[in-house]
Amino acid sequence: MKPWNYLASFSIPLFAAIGLLWGGIWAWLTVAVVFVGVPAMDAIVGCDTDKVDDSSIEPVRGSSRFYSWILYIHLPVQLGLILLFGWEWTRQLAPWWVQAGWVLSVALSTGGIGITVAHELIHRKTKMERWIGRLILMTVLYMHFAIEHVRGHHKNVGTKEDAATAAQGTNVYAFILYTIPAQWLSAWRLELQRLKKLGIPTWSWRNEMLSFLMIQSLWLIALVSIFGWGFLGVYCVIAFLSFGLLEVVNYIEHYGLERNALPSGRLETVQEHHSWNSDHRVSRMLLFELSRHSDHHMAADRQYQTLRSKEHSPQLPSGYPGMVLLALCPPVWFWMMNPRIVLSRDAAKPI
Repeated sequence: MKPWNYLASFSIPLFAAIGLLWGGIWAWLTVAVVFVGVPAMDAIVGCDTDKVDDSSIEPVRGSSRFYSWILYIHLPVQLGLILLFGWEWTRQLAPWWVQAGWVLSVALSTGGIGITVAHELIHRKTKMERWIGRLILMTVLYMHFAIEHVRGHHKNVGTKEDAATAAQGTNVYAFILYTIPAQWLSAWRLELQRLKKLGIPTWSWRNEMLSFLMIQSLWLIALVSIFGWGFLGVYCVIAFLSFGLLEVVNYIEHYGLERNALPSGRLETVQEHHSWNSDHRVSRMLLFELSRHSDHHMAADRQYQTLRSKEHSPQLPSGYPGMVLLALCPPVWFWMMNPRIVLSRDAAKPI
């Protein structure tokens, strides 16, 4: 898609800001757009495979920095939205149902859009881009994701060693309770392994886990100094909802898909049938092609605008927002997805 299509991603923080400023029923605007409007538009507009030819990937990647600048701008947008939320939260006593709408709306923006942008940037090759991604993760207190996702998840996806892969029959709530602490511990193990190889002690400024804890602590201190201690609790709720939403998406992306052991005893390489995919056009624009997840796992350094629709990847019946709603209702999720797992396994078997 052309770069301006991805400007749609700014609509979510914009709607959240409108809800904060206008209050009342507008506080729920973002929730309605994400969980009613987007799934409806996905159903109406439908899917678009618009395959990217391999020979055109480099020209597309190098044709415009606009694709990347759209990502960069989301850092000040995310910071601005959080500061606006803090200002509105502390200056007036809104009804509880308005406050609930604010919290959910901001979390949908910081978790749904912000973390998606961060996910794209932590895979980039330049230090500047990786740090923009990390700073976005800082705003939701999840900086360790930059370690565990890149060095852990991409290596172990589809195996029992991957805390971000949900086994068939696991409901999303049990998955979230397990995966959040498990990924934090995994990030610590990975970082300690890296330090050991380099001969660097644990208590060092080069320990990224310690650096991340320090940066996030300073961020919290800054928020408390601006908005007071009373703001800290609700901010932590927004952070939890944000990275909780990330983990719901992780659940959707790999639920029940496993890598098989080869006759040699080694695991098969990551292939297109190890991720669930969706080509629903509206969701793709909002989430920077995240739902073309198979291609991302097969080539993690491929930039979002060049991700391809994989012919043999298992397909989701809706875009990510619709699938989040389904995941939150486990009986419906199992009824819809478990038969698809069987079909995906059959399709992946060699002929």
